[in-house]
Amino acid sequence: MSQSSRRTSVCDRISALPDELLHHVMTFLTAKEAVQTCVLSRRWQNVWASVGYLNVDSCNFITVKHFKKFVDNLLLQRSCALLDMFCIHTSYDSSDDSLDYSDIHPWVCHALRCNVKTLGILNYCDGKLLSVDGYPVPFTFLHLKSVYLCKFSIDNRFVEKLFSGCPELLHLELRHCAIKATMFCSATLKILTITAADRTQDDPEGFQHLVINMPNLICLHVEEIANRNLRLLDISSFTLNRFSFGHSDVDCTILSALSNAARLHLMSSSIYEDVVQKVLLRDLPRCGIFSNLTSLALGELFFSDGCYPLLYLLRHSPNIEKLSLHLVKHGAYAYDHDTNSANATADLDPTCEGTGTAVNCEKLRKIKIICPQGDRRVHIIVKILFSIINPLPQIKIHPQNG
Repeated sequence: MSQSSRRTSVCDRISALPDELLHHVMTFLTAKEAVQTCVLSRRWQNVWASVGYLNVDSCNFITVKHFKKFVDNLLLQRSCALLDMFCIHTSYDSSDDSLDYSDIHPWVCHALRCNVKTLGILNYCDGKLLSVDGYPVPFTFLHLKSVYLCKFSIDNRFVEKLFSGCPELLHLELRHCAIKATMFCSATLKILTITAADRTQDDPEGFQHLVINMPNLICLHVEEIANRNLRLLDISSFTLNRFSFGHSDVDCTILSALSNAARLHLMSSSIYEDVVQKVLLRDLPRCGIFSNLTSLALGELFFSDGCYPLLYLLRHSPNIEKLSLHLVKHGAYAYDHDTNSANATADLDPTCEGTGTAVNCEKLRKIKIICPQGDRRVHIIVKILFSIINPLPQIKIHPQNG
């Protein structure tokens, strides 16, 4: 077979692939790249128009005008072909003629008419928040399951329309948004992420409650919400990866709302760790029995005050099976440089004062301790666990460099 014949054969095999496989290939491309495949051959000419994943990114265009024209034509040409995912990325700086929600609104409406399941509007324009004020919130469709928003203004009206109009919504992620809403209430949402919330001139001077009432929530990631007292209501299971409080007078109910949780992951890397500690310690006595809890991961804060938070949770978790303890470098440094080593040890180890009581953890099979290399607190924590846990589970220590 000649070289030219072999090339033709390879090309024919690719062109002979079913549309489903070609659509899968296009999920790895931006919308602009997907459209450009139309020049490959006549077979590819209209494949892009029915692809179910659209990822439009302004970075691929010189000006906003070119970007808007491309997206308008793209949606016009593909008509109402069904969409699984539609994601808009905008990243022009504030000095440019950047996009406003008035430009994006028709695109969102088109995606929803195409029964889109995942919608992302990721606005990375410097200093600019998008707002749906003045526009009918189009989230009134049965198929939408996931929403990702970046740099939006989120008020009560927006939240109410979103949750009431999307009865199948499972996942909501808000990045760098201005959170003006005071209530998030959904019967279906399973994953809620609010990270690095932006502050605006309209933020309240005093603190307001932010109530999260979601009985089916299984994962919550909250980080740096300005001027908000978080209150959790009716949470079934929960993962708190990072949480921070910016005020010493915050009156939050976190742990006490989680008595039905099956899995807890409680960490914090906030600059307000002293406040986080205060809030969590205040909330612990409100907790009942964690009868469904089987997996527990705890960060540095739970080894304070004589390991009281750690021991309290163990005593109130009769069905726990897996425990993971995460020590960090700054905690080891503080322990090593305490001027009164006896007080430091007594603060960490309640058994030094004879206050330890046995903890019955019959189902606990594994304890993992992740710590900095050479952390001298580890042997004290192991001593505590050996002295109070019955029966004793397997304990593995994982030192980390750096």
